[in-house]
Amino acid sequence: MAEPKKPESRPPSNPYVTGPTKKLESAHSTAPVRRAVPETTRPVARPDLVTEGMKAHRREIERRKRQAAIEKLHNQQESEDALRVFWKGAAWVAVVAGLGLGYWGLQQKYGNKWPMWDVWIFLAVALFGVFGGLLWYINKKDL
Repeated sequence: MAEPKKPESRPPSNPYVTGPTKKLESAHSTAPVRRAVPETTRPVARPDLVTEGMKAHRREIERRKRQAAIEKLHNQQESEDALRVFWKGAAWVAVVAGLGLGYWGLQQKYGNKWPMWDVWIFLAVALFGVFGGLLWYINKKDL
């Protein structure tokens, strides 16, 4: 038996080509071959391939997805409400601490002998603060 003749090994024309080089035939197409199927003028009525059980299963999956989305939104809303309550409480603590430190600073500076102008400012701020708080509380939406 004669051994088949191997093609000659020649260097590539491009020095950057590292793999084997093979020239493809230009007449050969790599597209899939389509069988000759006659076009029908009227489509064939196919039976419904989706059964009632498959439809029920899909409905159950969609229901579970909706429930998970609703639960996620509920949890997100609860966490936002908790953060809002926390920051509101922190703001109140900061306001009360600021007022207390201001009062303490004046007491340390003047003792029980405040200047009259400081007394009037303190009383005006307290009065407007109380009336502002009352108006705010009366106009709250959740009453």
